[in-house]
Amino acid sequence: MIFGSRRLLKPSWIISHIFVLALIVSTINLGFWQLRRLEERKSNNSQISEVINSDPIKIDTVVSGGIGTTQNFLPVTAKGTFDENHQFYLINRSRDGAPGVEVITLFKLTTEPVSYVAVNRGYLPSKIFNNDQSETWKPASREVQINGFVMLPFSDGKLNGNEINRIDIDLLSDEWDVSLLPVYLQETQKSDDQWPLGLDPPELTEGPHLAYAVQWFIFSVIGLIGYPLVLRRVVADDRLVA
Repeated sequence: MIFGSRRLLKPSWIISHIFVLALIVSTINLGFWQLRRLEERKSNNSQISEVINSDPIKIDTVVSGGIGTTQNFLPVTAKGTFDENHQFYLINRSRDGAPGVEVITLFKLTTEPVSYVAVNRGYLPSKIFNNDQSETWKPASREVQINGFVMLPFSDGKLNGNEINRIDIDLLSDEWDVSLLPVYLQETQKSDDQWPLGLDPPELTEGPHLAYAVQWFIFSVIGLIGYPLVLRRVVADDRLVA
């Protein structure tokens, strides 16, 4: 037997055995962890798909029904008026590999009582934004009805002039001096090509988790097969020397 060799029972080799065994156990656990993440991703995608494909409801209904229980990508319609004087630009955005920003504008809802919501109107490529031709992405001044998704906001946003690094409702409320709904609207793709471009629904993929799991299991197999072969070679060399 392999471990009948006295050399392999020396402290240095025992440490090696423990290290390799721990490594194999770790790679196996990492493989199953990636499989669990894959199942979580599938479950999350299923929930988003169910929500995103539901019929749009009026934002008034969401507000009256308790907006605290809302989840991302709930389709809604909203009627109201944009305020172009209350606008920030979400930085570090990209589309088809092109860098840009997203336009965040205050929207006064036609509700009773009056409510305000931040709307992500869509994407502007940097080459358009940097030309400072704001007339090209100026919102309509009349009352409009928009379609979009309810989105949960972030926290710890930072402002730099008219640029913001994340959609932080508390920060926007303070800057605009209005009480905003505790969610924002992500306006969906418009029928025309005027700026800003409406945002597409999320692409629901399974991600790289299965590939990662396979890689970790391959590493485990290499250890399970390769290490005993190394030990056999050591034993064989010892016998030749003897």
